[in-house]
Amino acid sequence: MNLIFFFIALSFCGIFWFGLRLPSKPHKYVLLENTLAPQHIDDLAVQTIVTSYRRRLIQLIALFSVASLVFLFNLSDSIMFMLFFLHLFSLIGCGQLLLIHYIGKMRQLIVDKAWLLPIDAIRIDTKIIQEKNRKMLPLISFIPAFLLLLLGSYFSFESTDKGLSIVVIGINLLMMLLFIGLWWTIRNLPVRGMSGDSRIDQQINDATKYYWSLTLIILATGLLILTFVPLLSANAHSLWGLLISSVFVLLTIGMIIVPFILLMRLRNKQEQLLGQAKQPRYNGEDVYWRYGVYINPNDTRLFVPDRIGMNIGINLGKRSGQVLSIATLLLLIGALLFAVVPLYQLDFTPDALQGQIIDEQVIFTAPLTAKTTVSVDSIEETTLVDTIPTPIVKKIGTATEDYATGSFTVNGENAHLYVDLQAPKFLRIETKDKIIYYTNKDPKKTIALYQQLVALD
Repeated sequence: MNLIFFFIALSFCGIFWFGLRLPSKPHKYVLLENTLAPQHIDDLAVQTIVTSYRRRLIQLIALFSVASLVFLFNLSDSIMFMLFFLHLFSLIGCGQLLLIHYIGKMRQLIVDKAWLLPIDAIRIDTKIIQEKNRKMLPLISFIPAFLLLLLGSYFSFESTDKGLSIVVIGINLLMMLLFIGLWWTIRNLPVRGMSGDSRIDQQINDATKYYWSLTLIILATGLLILTFVPLLSANAHSLWGLLISSVFVLLTIGMIIVPFILLMRLRNKQEQLLGQAKQPRYNGEDVYWRYGVYINPNDTRLFVPDRIGMNIGINLGKRSGQVLSIATLLLLIGALLFAVVPLYQLDFTPDALQGQIIDEQVIFTAPLTAKTTVSVDSIEETTLVDTIPTPIVKKIGTATEDYATGSFTVNGENAHLYVDLQAPKFLRIETKDKIIYYTNKDPKKTIALYQQLVALD
């Protein structure tokens, strides 16, 4: 797991380097969130600021890349996760602060040089408005994703327990609704003339709507496949299981690379079309992008295209935009706590893994894991084993190098695990319809529970 965290952290450093470098490349004559006249793009003072920004960015990414080495140390799971999130959020924060600083420097240069551009009136082309979605992929393009949802749901109910199926189907349904909502948002984005040429503006709009809708449909279909692929591997063995795992990895990589390629093609096409315009129009938007995000209370739009030509941002000047951003932040914090708190309990609480006999029933519990209750009379076999058979495949729960809690398949059999994987002995309980593996963090307590069950047999 150390190597996995290390390579993920390095990957994030590479992704953020590329993403933060894009604002320093001119797009629609916007450079570091400031619009310049075409003749000023290559000015020595402008290029000096750009070069300085890129150099500082490389230094920042190098610093965080070196900091990634901490993940190679032998740390507890909870500390590892906490450091990972701290590394990620610090990288995002420092990168944004660096960008904001250089946005200010570029703005100050424009003021000092008296390069302020005249603000054009917003140009509304009624023909483009009427045909703004002519190249956008229609809603029926989601049919393959919808069929995958139905097929995957059926397979899930047939091959896994019903509780897990409901969770997987619920997540996929919400994800499907999210992508349809994003499609609807893109469909309703207003059109604004950027080039002063109706033909060019129409082509830019057509390309934007096409590539954005295509990216959404690919992501919706691909993520549904990714969700159900692990269900195929749950009961797979040997080479078949390895093949499914390899497909999962390749699909995951593809879901990152393909949308990126599509959005880069969109950016390049926009740049090519704008290059044909005599003089792009300037609507005075620089002042609303001073912090690398869009803040304009006078703009009725909630979602706006970003200035690098690849994404959609939120208008933080609207109350709904602020609420949505805060909700997203709280969701991220909640995800952090959901991931880290149980691991802290497992690492530092003596009885985080509990197995107790109460009123002729054996009850197994673990942090943020559904408890399992087994009647003593229903137990068919109780044994102490030195190892848990492999492969161990998580269905729902927590799985790290040290702990496994929740619903798993163990060597192709459905099982409930409440174990410290570094324990010397494991208690195995088998009933007619359940297999349970359990350890207390104190091996003596595991053996004591085993002896109690043997005495009651």
